[in-house]
Amino acid sequence: MSQHRPKIVAVDGPAGSGKSSICDAVSRRLGWTYINTGALYRGVGLLALGRGIDLNDSAGIAAMVDQIAPGLTWRGEDRTLWFEGRNLSLEMNSEQAGYAASKVAKQAAVRDCLLPVQRQLTLSAPIGALVDGRDIGTVVFPDADLKIFVTASLEERSRRRLNQLGSDADTQSIDDIKAGIAKRDERDQGRDTAPLKQADDAVVLDTSDLSMDESILALIRLLKDRGLVD
Repeated sequence: MSQHRPKIVAVDGPAGSGKSSICDAVSRRLGWTYINTGALYRGVGLLALGRGIDLNDSAGIAAMVDQIAPGLTWRGEDRTLWFEGRNLSLEMNSEQAGYAASKVAKQAAVRDCLLPVQRQLTLSAPIGALVDGRDIGTVVFPDADLKIFVTASLEERSRRRLNQLGSDADTQSIDDIKAGIAKRDERDQGRDTAPLKQADDAVVLDTSDLSMDESILALIRLLKDRGLVD
């Protein structure tokens, strides 16, 4: 009997492009599984910090990933990452988690160890999976049924980040935010291991001038065009 393989849509793009929010909303509408690979790197970073492992010690972190991989669970219904009964997602949005993720994500040994984890979480999806990140279409699932590169202008991504900050927006200017996002783009695109780049066969979805609802409908239309949903 052949093994079930869900439909897989690889979604890549820079920070602030809206890909996570769009994928989350679309997967809920379709009853698909949403896999946020950024959460995986944040979770690994948090666990490394908790165990006192130096974030520059790629061999030590890779060994930890091998050890903890069987205990990592992604709960699709509420988009949370768990490790042995601990909800890591509760700590995901901290500055500490973001910093730790950026340190571990650029290490080849760590990314290699997390590849099978990302694939296993995705392949367990009952119907289809929207998987987002920086290297999904180029490295994690080069054979995905559809690859989408979600992007938006630096100005629009900065404006969204400012809105996201809400009451904390007073502490940062739009120029500071723009500089921070530009620096992150440069870091993501310039790293030696699995850099952020558009797959050759990816469809570009530019959300600069689209509302969230329009972006959601645009992604669903792409899935329909490819025959992945009715």
